[in-house]
Amino acid sequence: MTIHTLEMYAWPSTSDEGPDALPMVHFTTEQLVGDEVTPEGVPVWLFDTAIRDGGWVHFTDYEGWAATAAGWNAVYRQEDDALFVTGPGACEGWYQGYLGAPEDWRAAAAAQQKLVLLTAPVPHPSHYAHAVEQGAGFALLVPLSVI
Repeated sequence: MTIHTLEMYAWPSTSDEGPDALPMVHFTTEQLVGDEVTPEGVPVWLFDTAIRDGGWVHFTDYEGWAATAAGWNAVYRQEDDALFVTGPGACEGWYQGYLGAPEDWRAAAAAQQKLVLLTAPVPHPSHYAHAVEQGAGFALLVPLSVI
């Protein structure tokens, strides 16, 4: 059995400006595939199982991810800018790390007490918008505790 260490990248943004802005966190990693392949020999996206287990919905299906996702929880610790996210199944311990969140994101997080999680099979954050345009972006709305 091969054990891989996965370095996940996370960066914050907000859906808009002002009091109704939703805090969002985008996730990606340079390692896009693991050891799993389809019967045709095509490598499977490393997050494929997590997407199924975690109830992720295509980003373009707003109605599908507008309700709070079951089994998910996020905690943002203001004192050191740390985010902890966990979900069901393969998403347990999804993310623990520092965000570098700007003040507008922190204000939106404190006001909304919910967080939009976004992911896509891209090796770098700069490719994220293209993945969403291609229908390969996924989203969730999760409860957020700001401490």
